[in-house]
Amino acid sequence: MSFKNRTSTLAVAALVATAAAAVLVSPLSVGAQEYRRDPGRPTLEGTWWVQVTALSDCTSRKLLASFAAILTFARGGTMTGTTTNPVFAVGQRGPDHGVWSRAGGTHYQASSAAFLLFTSAPNPPANPGFQAGYQRLDQAITLTDADRFASDAVTQFYDTAGNKYREGCATATARRFE
Repeated sequence: MSFKNRTSTLAVAALVATAAAAVLVSPLSVGAQEYRRDPGRPTLEGTWWVQVTALSDCTSRKLLASFAAILTFARGGTMTGTTTNPVFAVGQRGPDHGVWSRAGGTHYQASSAAFLLFTSAPNPPANPGFQAGYQRLDQAITLTDADRFASDAVTQFYDTAGNKYREGCATATARRFE
């Protein structure tokens, strides 16, 4: 390939990359402000600071430890997130990936999963130990206003063979990331 052809190829590649970046960034910046343009119809879309409180069980709902998480609900119904839950060993739990949908009015539902990359032994009283596999979270979310939500979640833990070995519950409050 000649120098002239290489230069043309690089210029075209740079143009394509610039156009692709513009297409990717444009909807994100518009979507992030959508809730501001129509405060009468708030949406879950966007990124949220979440304060999670683990519960002893789903019936008595005794409050246990609290920790922070960040969740992003994308246009089209996908979601991602991460947590600071101290019961997991450093590097043990991967990021959340999942889906969400409107359940009616200001109510939403979301389901996500995160890989547990290795097994950890119990370390009482806070850490019951975890097996390599994955964690599934199913949430019922209610927007309390355009910039806040509350949720209740059921979390289930599965080993690498897909066998459920533990279930728990949590409650959370969140504020929109700005």
